[in-house]
Amino acid sequence: MYGFLIYWLLDVAEQRSKMASQNKVGKGSRKITSEKWDWRNQCIKSLELMKKMLFLDINNIWVSQSERDTFINLFTKSIYQILEDPENVKDAEIKDLAYNIICICVKNYNHGFGAQTSIFLNLQSYDHLSEPMAELLYVMCTKYEVNQVTDDILIEISKYEFNEKDTTSPKYFSKFLVKLSQILPRAILKKMVYLQNHLDADSYSMRMGMIEVIGNVLKFLIKGDGMGKSKSQIYQYIGVLQERFADINSFCRSKVIQVLIDLCEVNEEGRSSIPVTKRNELVQLAVGRLLDKSSNVRRYAIKFLTKAVDTHPYQHDHRRLILSSFEEQLEQWELKLKEMKEKVREHFEKIVEKTNKDNTIEEEEDEILDEDIPLSEKLIENNQINETNEDVPTERHIKIAELFIRSYEDGIEFIHLIEDAVPTMCKLLASTSKPEVLEVMDFFVRIHYYQMECAEDGIKKMIHLIWVKDTNEEGKSIKDRLIESYQKIYFEIPDKKSEKDRINTIVRNLVSLTFHTTLAELTSLEQLLSTMMARNKIPIPIISKLWKIFTSNRVEMHKLQRRGALIILGMLAKADVEIISDKVDMLINVGFGTFGKKDLLLAKYTCIALQHYAGSGMKQKNKESQYTRLPMSHPIFKRMLELLQEPTKSNHWYSVAEQVINTIYLLSEHPDLLCGGLIQTMTKNIFSNSLKPNVTTPSTTNEESNTTSNTTSKEGINEDNMASDFTKNSQSQSQSQSQSYSRTSRNPFYCDPFELSKLFFVVGHTAIKHIVHLENIENELKRRKASEDSNKKDTVTDDIEQCVGSTEDEFTDVIQYIREREILYGNNSLLSIYGPMLTYVCAHNKVFNDKHLQTIAVLTLSKFMCVSSEFCEQNLQLLFTILEKSEDSTIRSNISIALGDMTICFNNLIDQNIAYLYNRLNDTNLVTKKNALMVLTHLILNGMVKVKGQISEMAKCLENEDERISDLAKLFFTELSTKDNAVYNNLPDIISNLSSSESGVSEEAFKNIMKYLFSFIDKDRQTENIIEKLCSRFKNTVNERQWRDIAYCLSLLSYKSDKSIKKLFEQIKSYQDKLHEPSVYKSFLDIITKVSS
Repeated sequence: MYGFLIYWLLDVAEQRSKMASQNKVGKGSRKITSEKWDWRNQCIKSLELMKKMLFLDINNIWVSQSERDTFINLFTKSIYQILEDPENVKDAEIKDLAYNIICICVKNYNHGFGAQTSIFLNLQSYDHLSEPMAELLYVMCTKYEVNQVTDDILIEISKYEFNEKDTTSPKYFSKFLVKLSQILPRAILKKMVYLQNHLDADSYSMRMGMIEVIGNVLKFLIKGDGMGKSKSQIYQYIGVLQERFADINSFCRSKVIQVLIDLCEVNEEGRSSIPVTKRNELVQLAVGRLLDKSSNVRRYAIKFLTKAVDTHPYQHDHRRLILSSFEEQLEQWELKLKEMKEKVREHFEKIVEKTNKDNTIEEEEDEILDEDIPLSEKLIENNQINETNEDVPTERHIKIAELFIRSYEDGIEFIHLIEDAVPTMCKLLASTSKPEVLEVMDFFVRIHYYQMECAEDGIKKMIHLIWVKDTNEEGKSIKDRLIESYQKIYFEIPDKKSEKDRINTIVRNLVSLTFHTTLAELTSLEQLLSTMMARNKIPIPIISKLWKIFTSNRVEMHKLQRRGALIILGMLAKADVEIISDKVDMLINVGFGTFGKKDLLLAKYTCIALQHYAGSGMKQKNKESQYTRLPMSHPIFKRMLELLQEPTKSNHWYSVAEQVINTIYLLSEHPDLLCGGLIQTMTKNIFSNSLKPNVTTPSTTNEESNTTSNTTSKEGINEDNMASDFTKNSQSQSQSQSQSYSRTSRNPFYCDPFELSKLFFVVGHTAIKHIVHLENIENELKRRKASEDSNKKDTVTDDIEQCVGSTEDEFTDVIQYIREREILYGNNSLLSIYGPMLTYVCAHNKVFNDKHLQTIAVLTLSKFMCVSSEFCEQNLQLLFTILEKSEDSTIRSNISIALGDMTICFNNLIDQNIAYLYNRLNDTNLVTKKNALMVLTHLILNGMVKVKGQISEMAKCLENEDERISDLAKLFFTELSTKDNAVYNNLPDIISNLSSSESGVSEEAFKNIMKYLFSFIDKDRQTENIIEKLCSRFKNTVNERQWRDIAYCLSLLSYKSDKSIKKLFEQIKSYQDKLHEPSVYKSFLDIITKVSS
């Protein structure tokens, strides 16, 4: 009776408790009838009472088996009902009492079958009971020593076949098996023969669970027995995991790698659970998974490779993974082994006697010498000692030598596998998956820690991630992780070193970052270091040490070190301009002094560093941005201009000249006057020195004249002697010059081509910078005009407003007039002299046949054409002629880039002749082709050029042999697909041009291109229209190649709707007579297969 009352109490209380919890809105303690009554405490008391009752001798109370079972079921039914409530399972005390009651009933009262049935039903029905049921079996096996129930349940699970529509039960059983394998692996191991059937189950959840179960069993085997008797069994289970790498489901593939990552963890003995002989096989499989379609699989593959590097078993050389060191050690051990075998062969009988005497010792040592156990440092030391003490090697020594050779061979193979993974890792840095990118960064940090040479490639590419803009929702952003990674690599020095050595090492690391780098890498490095400087992560002593390197007078100081120190200082000055502004004199004296003259690149980077000096007055607190420029008399400008006039034949001069002009236009109050003076001086030096030895010329007069307020003026040039020759018509020009100079040279100017090239370069870059300068003036005027403090205008603004008016449109009109009519055509404009000169030099390339001169002249002509639309229109045909006929790929490449700039400036002029730019996509030079593709990509995606039929030329680039070009073409079409139907609208033209016998591509290339382009056709309406257009083409074609191409295109469509299938069937008359062609027939069979599936 009392037993029934307890059952009734638990039953009613649980039902009401569930109803109360369902009706309750907020969280809190469970209430049944009264707020004062706590059901949890009453439940615990009831379970304790029930447990006490079970300890009574119930067999004497209930004699018959059926009555006893009925009585026991009162208790067990209540317990299972209590466990059905998730809240009760969370309570450790209730859960523990419930487990003990069930176990007592199983052990003492024959409840085994009932428990088995109930546990199995609970696993089918309740998600929250998967792990508790495993814990129940653990208590039953360990505390009560009842194993039969566990064995029966595992056998029943192994026979259970899951319904295809049932997606929940496999998850519940999977969680149960995983938990049981963690806490009771021996029981799982005994029944693994039956359970392994589920590795081929249709449910991926069950396969994932079994993969994790095998991982737990492997850990148990390796931990319990090492690599002893269970070696073959361990190899078998690792083989099963290797097979799962090819699982059809990505979740299963990622689960395999997760299990391996867990096995890689180092145990108490200091080694991972993966046998040494199997590591490289698993690493090779993981490297293959780097190309997996699933980003999740790729991420875990990267993580596994990082963990494999971190836990590698090769102990020599402080665990560093240096390939040359491994190869050297391998060679040494092979020589040692060879020597040992020779000695053994000579003293064979003595060695046999010695091994018999020391047999017991060797048997103990043989347990250590296992190829699956990493060679410990202690073994290495002992072996070295033994080598010194014994003249004749023993069998043990030979075995150790063989193990070392095997270890070094495995190490070399491991290093090669990691090196093979690096190129793919570099590509994954551009992945759209943030977790994947973070894992790649960690990988490169770790392999750099172990001093692998291949790490440098990834670290250089990793730096470009500084431009990634991502949110900080999921932990650290990519930018933060990048900064953290570079700090670990270049700033974290072992504590053993002194502070001075630590600073020197950091500086050495930073300077080395500038060696043999590209412009893109330097730009990204600048952004990275300036960001770190802004976050106060660069200590001041490092900056001081960089200045010491830059100003050092030591002869042994390499120019790369001095230059690198300056580059780093300039990068840091971007965030803190005081780094430069406080030591401008020092910067000028070294950068433009003796060292700068010997190393022009040092002078170049000095100019770049000085450009940050403008930041000191650009923005002030609580004020709008304004310019603070330096007077013309400042020493900076004098030293820069003197440097440019130093005699040199180095091509680095051009990069220095470019940065000098940039600095002048950024810092000077009157940059036009400074650059005008430089141009005049260079012109006089070139033409005065070159004309005197050859012909008698009138003396030059009027060396100085006034400058104009708008543009650079002409000073000190004898117009009668030179400039007038280029303002007349070209015919009389060529005749007069050829007559006067025919006695001495074919070159009309009689000057050094390199010096003339330098003059042209300065003229061209000055013209471009002057346009930018005018735009800055316009923006400044508009800013001042829009300023709220309109009453407090400076005198400069007032003077300008009196001339040009007060509206923004008037500002724009005046600046546009100066640009169009004054810079290249003004009566007092210095640059107007050089326009006809450039045109003449470029048009007479056989007379001016110096390759270098022609390259610079065409580049400068292109810059001039970006200044004025009139000048552009006059010389456009000349530029196109050079583009088509020039044999110099550099000239063609420069013109391609310049045409892009001209299109932005004067769209109407270039848009009509855009075909010339498209023709460069068929250029023989890959660099020219790439540049043309980049320019067209920019113009089309930004709406500056309309997409026309020539886009098929860009489609050809998808199959280019150069990977950079094909990747750029893919990027173009991917971005183009985001615009309204752009790919769809041009697809018919692309198909026509590519399948043409004259301008088309091979059939295989056509298929690859179409497969990529048709992936962007995903709308039903688009599919229907394309079907109709393509089928209509069958009627007008007689070429079998075109039939095959059209049919293949039709097979690429998705046919998601019935309308598209109906549309294809309606057009059957247009293609029914073409089906006799095997490829056409196959394409239509593919369509039928796709539709039927």
